[in-house]
Amino acid sequence: MIRKKLVYLICFLFYLLVVNCITQANTLYYQVSSEKVVLMVNISSDEEFRVWQTTNPMKVIIDLTNKYTELESTINIGDVALERIRIAGGPGDIGTRIVLDFNYHMPNPTWIFDQDGLKVEVDKIFVRRSVRTISQGVRYGHERRGIAAGPLIINFLEVDLNDPEVEVKSLLAGDQIYGSERVSSMAIRGEAIAAVNGLYFATDGRPLGLLAIDGRLISEPYANRTAIRIKPGEVGIGAVGFWGEVQSHEGDTYPIAGINRPRGADELIIYTTDYGSTSRTNQFGMDLIVVDDHVTGIAQGNVEIPSEGSILSGHGLARDFLHRFEVGDTVNWSLELSPNWLAEGFNHIIGGGPRLVENGVLRITGELELFQPNILLSRAPRTALGITQDNRLLLVTVNGRKTGISVGMTLPELAQLMIELGAVDAMNLDGGGSTTMVIRDRVLNLPSDGVERPVSNGLLVITPESRR
Repeated sequence: MIRKKLVYLICFLFYLLVVNCITQANTLYYQVSSEKVVLMVNISSDEEFRVWQTTNPMKVIIDLTNKYTELESTINIGDVALERIRIAGGPGDIGTRIVLDFNYHMPNPTWIFDQDGLKVEVDKIFVRRSVRTISQGVRYGHERRGIAAGPLIINFLEVDLNDPEVEVKSLLAGDQIYGSERVSSMAIRGEAIAAVNGLYFATDGRPLGLLAIDGRLISEPYANRTAIRIKPGEVGIGAVGFWGEVQSHEGDTYPIAGINRPRGADELIIYTTDYGSTSRTNQFGMDLIVVDDHVTGIAQGNVEIPSEGSILSGHGLARDFLHRFEVGDTVNWSLELSPNWLAEGFNHIIGGGPRLVENGVLRITGELELFQPNILLSRAPRTALGITQDNRLLLVTVNGRKTGISVGMTLPELAQLMIELGAVDAMNLDGGGSTTMVIRDRVLNLPSDGVERPVSNGLLVITPESRR
């Protein structure tokens, strides 16, 4: 008899549990996808309700007149956008309050009420953009958007290259190869209305890749990476190579490996005053001092660079080749880009890469340009530039590495953004903690280091207003 009553009790408790689950399931339903958050509450047609939100912190709140004690709970979601759902009795004449706690600012919720009950939706994918003119020929855009991975903050500049009074140029930190400088400082020094960071650089500040300023080749390209060429009224993007050689009086030649960088084994390197006051070379090579294509001196390591000349420095096989020259000899040498943009009048050239967009179509050339996975595959702060069909230059920064504020972009996402902004050609620049945008001496983005990072070079926009 006792056993029979125990069975009845277990069945009754099971019945209550099942009914309660069914009641909760029928009363409240939610779904969190990569695109939206959906909450459905099965309420009667005569019940009053209110859907509203707060923005700091971000919450969507649903107040119901009836009390649903069976729903009272906290549901931890742990989604990138939605942290939790809290259900409890409300204050005053509110019977039940449902609170959706979000991790960042979301669009206004939408809702419908029909025979199935109350359905509330919050989009996780959204774009809010504003654009305004900040100076002659320059517009500034600010964008907040949500993607499946989280929130984004984007800043961009539109520069009218058809305006002859608007100038775009590059500036080297401290006006020499070694060392670094904040973009905000370069903007002030260069009388710029706005500026962004440029190409990659080594820890000592030395540019890593192609850079030309005011028609002078500062450093050579690497792996034929993508670069932008700039002259008044015209810019272009493309892959750039490098070629150079020195010819002896016997007619033999030796290839030039680079310009204004440390010399490697068997390499012949050219040094100009952009490198500094001396060649910084060691005693294991040979340095020719060249002025007006004539050898004016020969040294063995760390020689002073003439203000109107250059140094040809060789190690190993290159040193053996330079031994053929004596003071007074003529030096025939060639050094040019391929394509030769400097000869075409493009006086500012900035390397970077990889390419993002070509002829309006997404095309990422990261593997071809020998980029490492940390650049190719990561989600990070980004700096990019693009060219529109109507000859506007786009300079774009994306904040990153800040959970709940801006998570950064992958390269495919960055390429798609550039297309959305109107770019028919686009390329990536140095990013991460280097990503910086300055307007009127103010840093507009949120540097991922927490403070503005000194960099090797910047890309400056100069207007009549900013010229002093």
